[in-house]
Amino acid sequence: MSTFARSIATRTATWRLCGAIALALAGLLPVQAGAATPRTDLLSGPGWQASANGIDGWIPAYAPFPNPVTMPNPALNPQGVHADLMWYWPGPGTPGPSSGPTTAYFRHQLDLPSGPVPQIVALVAADDELTLKVNGITIGSYVLGDHKMSNNQPEVVAMDLTPALHAGANQIDIQAVDTGVYHWLFFDTYNLAASPQTVLVARTPDTVSLVGDKDDFHGGDAADDAPKSAHVLAMLENLVAAPPVELDQPAVNQSVGLTHFLDLPANAIVTSATVRLRVKMTGDLVQNDVILYNQSATVAGEEARTVIALHDLLGFSPQRGAVYELVWNLAKTPLRNFSSPVPFIGQPDRVADLLTMLQTDQRLDVLTVDDTMVDYSELRLTYTVAGAPVGDLNNDGVIDRDDLNILLLSLNTLASGPDDPRDLDRDGRITVLDVRKLVGSCTRALCAK
Repeated sequence: MSTFARSIATRTATWRLCGAIALALAGLLPVQAGAATPRTDLLSGPGWQASANGIDGWIPAYAPFPNPVTMPNPALNPQGVHADLMWYWPGPGTPGPSSGPTTAYFRHQLDLPSGPVPQIVALVAADDELTLKVNGITIGSYVLGDHKMSNNQPEVVAMDLTPALHAGANQIDIQAVDTGVYHWLFFDTYNLAASPQTVLVARTPDTVSLVGDKDDFHGGDAADDAPKSAHVLAMLENLVAAPPVELDQPAVNQSVGLTHFLDLPANAIVTSATVRLRVKMTGDLVQNDVILYNQSATVAGEEARTVIALHDLLGFSPQRGAVYELVWNLAKTPLRNFSSPVPFIGQPDRVADLLTMLQTDQRLDVLTVDDTMVDYSELRLTYTVAGAPVGDLNNDGVIDRDDLNILLLSLNTLASGPDDPRDLDRDGRITVLDVRKLVGSCTRALCAK
């Protein structure tokens, strides 16, 4: 019997298993709360094929759901888990701990329309191992022993299928390996074949940008080769440190660089942006590690100026060997001159609002220096447009708690200009007075959603 804990954008949830493999197919990033429809049944019938050797003998995967033996907890996904379950082996009958071969193969064909490729993120776990490929490119691997929580239960991780996808025909392949008594596979990607316009978050324009894969520092995957702007490449070339490394590689006096590229509408006004960066401190001297960004400049033979100290994002000095999820609010970015005392102490030299920079540059550069290993970087932003109702800060047509939370991220900062939509009272600052004005304009009482 196993319990899954999903650590991505939802509470810990459980799923009871009794000796079989299950593959619940569902889990893309939804555009909005009601975007989980239309659903499509992908696992039963010809949608998924199974084979004992991955070469021939492909037959429709057997996927009864629901049933009294295995049942996914709907809390695994806030949109609900509606897909079928696939047994480890496609034969009929009640699954048991000894059913099926020690290795099984699954595949699924997926056609995507022309145009921007949607960002497709799968939540995966397995007992005991799996390897996920898209169009022959390895996206990631999962080993149960490497993903145990403190209660000894499996942890679900995210893998981004997008780097290997393209318009037209695509094929998803999974190799599942059982090295013990029990065996199962969890793969959560609902609405895989639904319309990207109604269900999926397109990469451009995009309000969620994930660089890397959430696989707990597992190296060698396609997603670990991060996109980089010309500015990032120039900084990497000029930094004094040793040659840079990619995502999921230990950094010892080395840098890791990446870029979140955006394609916002011409009339978009960015109202909030937050980066979540999962890092591991892998060098000896980590107290002086920093992040460089779009406005960090480097020249040959010198260190960068204008940096974001990890000390300021954490509220304390980072420690060697520790793993952190850094949260960087671009509306309140703590900045230091590199000439500041090292290791860093006290308060940053200044706090800056980088939302206008993000909107103008249409990208965010993230470069860690110099003992910081990076698992992934996730940028989430909201924007409104000129002419939107006053207080509608995410352009969803209503004024509710989401808009209030956006405003709170910028509290006690200067407005970006006379037309800043966050400055509701037009006094040049984002203050509690703007909060009160927004609450008074909410569509529902108490800004309920």
